[in-house]
Amino acid sequence: MEKKYRIKKNLEFKRLYERSKRFYNRDFKILVSDNIFDYPRFGFTLTRKFGKANKRNRVRRLLKEIIRLNIDKFENGKDYIISPKSHTIEYEYKDLENSLMHIINISKRNK
Repeated sequence: MEKKYRIKKNLEFKRLYERSKRFYNRDFKILVSDNIFDYPRFGFTLTRKFGKANKRNRVRRLLKEIIRLNIDKFENGKDYIISPKSHTIEYEYKDLENSLMHIINISKRNK
């Protein structure tokens, strides 16, 4: 995933937490908000419930790869914060991809 697609600053995360629409399924919570760019941006929050850093980083890497391969399915001009739930640590790539794309489709329908 390219750097321009990332949300990094704490101030941006705080703004998104205040102003975003929230969507849930059994595996993810996502927050969606408008941005001023003509491309989507993504941020990830994984708590320590996941375990040590290597496990959190594995899930984060898988999510970044899913987004990289499916970037055309995300709406331009939106910011997404993706928070996987702790049981997703056991998921394989396909399971994560199916669940994430499901919640993204829900967010598109409920603008």
